[in-house]
Amino acid sequence: MSDYPVGAVMWAVDPTKAHDNRPVIVLSHESRPFGSVECTVMCLGTGANDYDHYAPELTDDHLSEISFSTRTFLMPWALYTIPPGTLLTEKAHGELTETGERLVKKSLLMLFEV
Repeated sequence: MSDYPVGAVMWAVDPTKAHDNRPVIVLSHESRPFGSVECTVMCLGTGANDYDHYAPELTDDHLSEISFSTRTFLMPWALYTIPPGTLLTEKAHGELTETGERLVKKSLLMLFEV
């Protein structure tokens, strides 16, 4: 089994069960105490900006080695602990750029604003 670094952008079996699979950002895996059976991800979505939630758009400036054909948004409220085996390594994958990492951190901090 591979360890996935923080900031890896991959496809996974959809933990929200809204679709068969969806892109996710790995938030914690290789440094996790039980990394062999779980990793933490943030879901991405194409319609996340349709709701009254903070959902910043991911652009090509935020991504390296992967791009999406439709507008894709962070879903900072959709954090899940999933088995690493549900990450679909045969599909396209990449990583966040430094700009993308800052956007993810900012989106997580926005959850704590009142």
